[in-house]
Amino acid sequence: MIMERGMGAIILLSLFFIPSISISSDNTYLVNLIKKALDKELYKDRYWNVLLHYKHGLSGTESLIDDPAFFLAQDGKENPEAELIETLRSFFREYEDEKSNPRCRFPARYAWLKEKLDIDEDILPPSRCIELERFLDALKPESATLVFPAAYMNSPASMFGHTLIRIDSSYKSKLLSHAVNYAANTGDEGGISYLIKGLFGFFKGYFSILPYYEKIEEYSDLDMRDMWEYELNLTEDEVRKMVLHIWELKDIYSYYYFFDENCSYNLLFLLEAARPEVDLTDGFRQWVIPSDTVRAVIDRGLVRSVSYRPSRATRIRHMASYIPENYKIEAVEIASGSLMPDDILIREINNKEKAIILDIAAEMTQYKFMRQKLDRKNYQERFLQILKVRKELGKLEPEVYTVPAPARPDEGHSSGRLSTGTGLRNKEWYQAFMWRPAYHDLMDPDEGFQEGSEIIFVNLGFRYYYEKRRFQLQNIDIINIVSLGIRDEFFRPLSWKVHTGFRRELMKDYREHLIYILNPGFGIAGRSRVAGIYFAFTEAELKLSGSFRDNYSAGIGFSAGMIKNITDKCKLGLQAKTIFYEPENNKLHSISLKQNYKITKDTGLRLNLERIKYYSNYWTEGELILNFYF
Repeated sequence: MIMERGMGAIILLSLFFIPSISISSDNTYLVNLIKKALDKELYKDRYWNVLLHYKHGLSGTESLIDDPAFFLAQDGKENPEAELIETLRSFFREYEDEKSNPRCRFPARYAWLKEKLDIDEDILPPSRCIELERFLDALKPESATLVFPAAYMNSPASMFGHTLIRIDSSYKSKLLSHAVNYAANTGDEGGISYLIKGLFGFFKGYFSILPYYEKIEEYSDLDMRDMWEYELNLTEDEVRKMVLHIWELKDIYSYYYFFDENCSYNLLFLLEAARPEVDLTDGFRQWVIPSDTVRAVIDRGLVRSVSYRPSRATRIRHMASYIPENYKIEAVEIASGSLMPDDILIREINNKEKAIILDIAAEMTQYKFMRQKLDRKNYQERFLQILKVRKELGKLEPEVYTVPAPARPDEGHSSGRLSTGTGLRNKEWYQAFMWRPAYHDLMDPDEGFQEGSEIIFVNLGFRYYYEKRRFQLQNIDIINIVSLGIRDEFFRPLSWKVHTGFRRELMKDYREHLIYILNPGFGIAGRSRVAGIYFAFTEAELKLSGSFRDNYSAGIGFSAGMIKNITDKCKLGLQAKTIFYEPENNKLHSISLKQNYKITKDTGLRLNLERIKYYSNYWTEGELILNFYF
């Protein structure tokens, strides 16, 4: 404390020799302000740390913002005290334009310091922030809503879902609101390079503000993602504080990391800027899952109400549930132009079914246009024709268009999982221990997650064999992703998978060896009432280990299976797989049966059975595992 006050005295003394501020009563006022700020230790205040995104770690204090333009002091990124003093000094300088004026650039900082220090604006140089005033007038902020678009499996950055904040005004239609989004600027980057750069922070992330209807078109209409809207109970004054901080972050970058400093984590700073007593960002460390941030916001008492916005695909499939299977094809044909809309009127079906067919055709036509599969001229002609015929059939009951809300993202199981259980492998009993920080596999309960999706990162498995008294690492799943895109009459997504990591396998010498595996695959998936979700993949597999003759083994093959929810609590999975390897001239055949029983939202019991032939070895495994989600 003595050293801190000594440094403060040196800083105060140095102010009298700063050429940019004349030695006058104004200068004396500034010195007194800085002294007052240091006496109050405002640089340690939580709100100052929130506005500057400071976090305290093993290496000291550092802001998570990486853009030098965000700081006024040379060492402001690591020095909250220096940044506070330089911010106060900057208020007393004159600037040629408002873009370089810190009172206009950092209005949240200025408003807070003005309140805390009772700054007399009459002493400061005249300042008018016209752009900021226009920004506030355009948004007219009154309330705010946290929005969660569901997972989009075709984008590595969106596999966990996404969050953004909607700033609402007095307009009745929320479509006219503005959406605040944080995302990585990835350019044309894609594939493995995209994933690696996202994991290790090679992309710059920026905040952006767009009309909310544009985000709905992107997420709900194009990407077929359902959206959840969590209305926040922030006051109008709190929303204004948040909006001022959003302005401060305009055109400012921080390095984007998929696992921690991602879209959801950075949005939490905006909520803390609105209501600083709510601690959100300190609750996350190694990884940040969007659904977990939604739970945190709910747990802190920030949510007033929740509403569901189904995607265009969900709406189409819901309407299609009211007509027979063969009528769905006619809706597709109308949307594609191979069938005229008025041809439906002469069909020997009731008017309700005719209306539904045309409603689906209208939605599909809009979808094709947005996907650029239909030019504007043909779209307008076809869409107007459909509407003209549809008008003759009158209105339908609301339930045809009202999609029942599924379980919310915050109502699903937690993203982490600890597991333990017992198993038997070829008459050898073992105890199993597993740890998975994120996120969801195909056999986990579907509530709150995208059905047919699996996203696993860093899944560790250990076993203790009782008879041999041996404890061993069984597997390290670095990445394991499966996307089962359900194909139907309306949409034809491609299913895909990728798995990489280390796994212990029984080799030719009948001993277990830890080998590296890379296993990608592409295929198709569908749905039936009997089998649930069924799928088939063409797969490739590369194995690396010194136990192979040439240190590697490469194979190609196929797999097929099904996953069905037997009851609300019980899920059954069945899968068969065959891979042919070279240069080992070897085959793998396996068949597995899995059953998961949901005990509570965050506990479950799983039975795994597998029969495998590899080289000339056969072995059977069975295990009973208790899962704890956290």
